[in-house]
Amino acid sequence: MSSSTDLLPAGLTIAYTLLVLILLRRDREQLGVQTRRWIILALVAAALSAAVFLLPADAHADSRYEALFVGELTQPALAVILANLMIVLFSTQTMRYLQVPGAGLWAVVWLIWWAVQAITSAFEDNLIIGQEGWLSDIYDPVVLPGVLTVGGWFALGMLLLAAAFITFYRAHLAEVANRALFWATIIPLVLMGAVLGTSGSGGLAEIGWVIQFAGLLGATYSILSYRVFDIRRALRHTTATGIVTLIMTLAFFLALVGAQQLDSNTSNLYVILSALALAVALTYVPLLTLIQEFVNNLFGAPAESASRRLRQFSEDITGVVELDALVDVTMRTLRQVLRVRRGGLILVTEEDQHTLCIEPVRRGMGEIPDMIGRLATDSPIVRDLFRSRTPLLQYDLDYGRTYADAAPEEHSFFQQMRMSAYAPVVVQGHPIAILCSGAKASDDPYTEHDLELLTTVANQVGVALRNARLVSDLRRREAEQAELNAVLSDTKEQLEKLDGVKTDFITIASHELRTPLAQIRGYSDIMEAMNEQGLLDQDQIGGMTANLRKAADRLENLIGAMLDVSQLDVDAMDLHFTQTGIETAMRLAIEPLTESIKNRKLMLSARGLRGLPPIMADQQRLVQAFRNVILNAIKYTPDGGRIDIRGRMVDDEILIAVEDHGIGIDPANHELIFEKFFRAHDPSLHSTGATKFMGAGPGLGLTIARGVIEGHGGRIWVESDGCDMQAMPGSTFFIALPLTPPAEATRVLPFESGSTLAHIPNPFGSDAPEDVFAALSTGAEATIIRQPGSNPHGDE
Repeated sequence: MSSSTDLLPAGLTIAYTLLVLILLRRDREQLGVQTRRWIILALVAAALSAAVFLLPADAHADSRYEALFVGELTQPALAVILANLMIVLFSTQTMRYLQVPGAGLWAVVWLIWWAVQAITSAFEDNLIIGQEGWLSDIYDPVVLPGVLTVGGWFALGMLLLAAAFITFYRAHLAEVANRALFWATIIPLVLMGAVLGTSGSGGLAEIGWVIQFAGLLGATYSILSYRVFDIRRALRHTTATGIVTLIMTLAFFLALVGAQQLDSNTSNLYVILSALALAVALTYVPLLTLIQEFVNNLFGAPAESASRRLRQFSEDITGVVELDALVDVTMRTLRQVLRVRRGGLILVTEEDQHTLCIEPVRRGMGEIPDMIGRLATDSPIVRDLFRSRTPLLQYDLDYGRTYADAAPEEHSFFQQMRMSAYAPVVVQGHPIAILCSGAKASDDPYTEHDLELLTTVANQVGVALRNARLVSDLRRREAEQAELNAVLSDTKEQLEKLDGVKTDFITIASHELRTPLAQIRGYSDIMEAMNEQGLLDQDQIGGMTANLRKAADRLENLIGAMLDVSQLDVDAMDLHFTQTGIETAMRLAIEPLTESIKNRKLMLSARGLRGLPPIMADQQRLVQAFRNVILNAIKYTPDGGRIDIRGRMVDDEILIAVEDHGIGIDPANHELIFEKFFRAHDPSLHSTGATKFMGAGPGLGLTIARGVIEGHGGRIWVESDGCDMQAMPGSTFFIALPLTPPAEATRVLPFESGSTLAHIPNPFGSDAPEDVFAALSTGAEATIIRQPGSNPHGDE
């Protein structure tokens, strides 16, 4: 090369070196090692590629440079290889800058491509790459290094541009989208410059070197700059200015053409020219107004319009005390002043000395997430937002070093808000809210003027928001007070019922206790008197002792029930789990009641029990629980009535239903019937028989049943439409038992008054076929029978 043509490569080599030095001198913490590494290596490769052109054209044949040229490499080929290396490093930088997933993997793929191209170039006999016209001569015959190079350029270009535009369209923040768009303009410059710079044509090569340098200079600027040049805004301003200039030029051109058509000898020439000038002036004013309105629609309202709307906003919020109404007015103002698509309000409450609770108001512009976050008072976000009262951008929160120390939960909260800018709402030194606005309709980044307008709106909304929050808190507390009053009223009513249980218990218990005691005392007195008179014989002694035993058994059962309930209260009932069949437990529960069922002409049927899998249970206690539930059904089903027992698997549980066709249970008492000593009916109607219709015991059977069932990890509840002595709506008790009780179910849970019972829909159909478990009536033997047409594989 001549000395004149060496100037450009030498100048570019120096320029690239200066860019590398600038990057190296920047603060390492500010820039980031990974970011600097790839752009620096790309600039070094570009500098070496430019320096190659400082060598003689036949340098590959000169022994002084033989270390640079391996195999069949030539000076142009070496320049192409170094240019390809620069493209690979630049592509890696692009992927990392755009935060594309898998950037490291792409870098490996590109390095493999570069290595294959370089190796095939070193061993290619007819190496023409880099020489003049090589781009068109590599296909016939095929020159592998050349085809690899051109194919790699095309693939890389398409991939990088796709990554840039995908990032642009997916970007939530305007600043991120602008970075991607700026980089999308750099990619063609670098690739086009590399292609032209290695084309082998002198003039095109020099143009390519300059274009490539411009692209890499832009990349360096983008890496060094926190925010890059706003291309979209500049393009729109340029377009608007061009339109204005074009229209004005056309108007004046038409005026000049019209003036030129006039004859200089025309009478009243100056009058006509004056009229023409006046017409142009009159046209210019409305035309300029239309153009300005068009520009305002592109870039937002002018300062005068924004000021007028802010004054209107100040008037609108005067007297607003509803939080939702205040949010609506504020969002409407943000839409008019900043032309945003989304907006919202985040309420701030001082939770304690070190924490602020932040909760978005669900009403806003756009979708507002339902969540609650917290900010530490020593967080940099709190410091700048509330102490310095500085508006913040989401871009700063995501990429600014200032907020890198903020807790991940704080970053996550603001990212989920999907807003772009935040302004503090502070009243009398206390933070009460954060006004946030989303992306603008034009997708432009927020300017300082925009942040000032947002801060102005936040300052104006402060007092009104404080008043609205006070009203909202007052109404919420009124609602909570009303709800609490309702709960207290219900509790009072329940306590009144339970208080009556004490008197009922005394009435019932005294009867239950005095009856067997009276029998014992009476028979004892009779035996004593007859013994003194010598009238006792063996038959009489046997009959009286049998009655004494019945009275003692009744007393023992009552005391046993009371002891069981006391064990429930102190969590002292031990359960011993063994493999137990549901059918067996149900049989054992029914057998002692067979005689009573027969005497009262009741029909007891069961289905679905035989096929149920065995469970781990305390068989004795489970039988006791089943018997108490069935006994309750017997007592409240009229003579000649029907009781159905059904069982089936529901998910991982066995569900048993005991349905009677008796008087039913008032829904208000569905939970109270499981309380100790509770009776739904007048205790004065107490009958002595434990299985007689409307008979009553001490009111402990269902309490014990629930304690045992819950001790097995199960649930028991009742469903009934109501209590009606005439319609007999009946009741259904459901018992859900797991196949294996939970690990902690070694004892039953302590009994707590008013515990909530589980309720699920009845899973048994009302018209399901039935297999008779036992059918007992007056005059019938207590034997197991089956109805005709029943399931031959069902339960007995």
